Amino acid sequence: MGSTLVESFELLVYAEQLAPRLEAAAVAQAQLPELEEEKRWLAAARARLGAVRAESHGDLLNRALRLPELEGLKGERGRLIQGAIADEVERLQAGIAYAGGARSPLLDVLFHNLKVPGLRRCSRPELERFCVEIERRLASSYARRMFAGEPYAAVTPTVQALEVAIATWRGVFSEQPLDDEAAAALREALAEAGRTVEIALRQARLLAQAALLPAADLLDAAGVVTAKAKRRGKDAEEDLHPMLEHDPPDPLLPTPDERAEIAAISSDGGEASEASVGPARGLRPSVASRSPRTAGSR
Repeated sequence: MGSTLVESFELLVYAEQLAPRLEAAAVAQAQLPELEEEKRWLAAARARLGAVRAESHGDLLNRALRLPELEGLKGERGRLIQGAIADEVERLQAGIAYAGGARSPLLDVLFHNLKVPGLRRCSRPELERFCVEIERRLASSYARRMFAGEPYAAVTPTVQALEVAIATWRGVFSEQPLDDEAAAALREALAEAGRTVEIALRQARLLAQAALLPAADLLDAAGVVTAKAKRRGKDAEEDLHPMLEHDPPDPLLPTPDERAEIAAISSDGGEASEASVGPARGLRPSVASRSPRTAGSR
């Protein structure tokens, strides 16, 4: 049963990953001439997968990790959600800077002198320390007052998404034991979800492979596929298109070149602290050190 549960878990994880990859592939393919039949195949692949993904299985996957059979998958799942935390932190910084400017006092309060590790690759203890500190700052009276009104009210959904991502990440490593009845129900739910998704997932993948096969070279030439994602030689898996193997970049997040530009601009005002990130670099002294009236604190 353990092996079956692991396979069901991995099928559901891949279904989560494949859906946005198919969307990105469709956008890229739409820019290419002709290939009308292949575009219909890709649309069929998206519809086939969407039919069994009316509801996300993310909550089931996170709860299922409490099963002893899936203990070895906690680290991988945790790293996946860790990336979501990093994404939300970047969105939070960008949203505050957009609403209040790069020298926003709110940015100062939340990120000044905050030790920010490499959020996508840091250790679990390092990430936990960061999460505790950012949660403490977000819960401050000043931050809550700022997010309650203009111009920062629009950033509130990002704050909530960050809180959810942190809670979900912590939940992956929950040590709370399951009783026999709850464990049996989880095993059955996971196995049933895996059975539901398996055939549709394979069909969607095969349709997508067929749809993308004649366009692989064109997509590579257009720079749609990154160098590290290109095909790995003509072996038994030569039909596997890299767009189905790697997540598409989030268009709302800065590219590596844009990150380098931001870092260069930030460093003009003085040597930047290695612990600072994004818009938090180069800000004026912390609002927390000013008068209570200016900082909005009690």
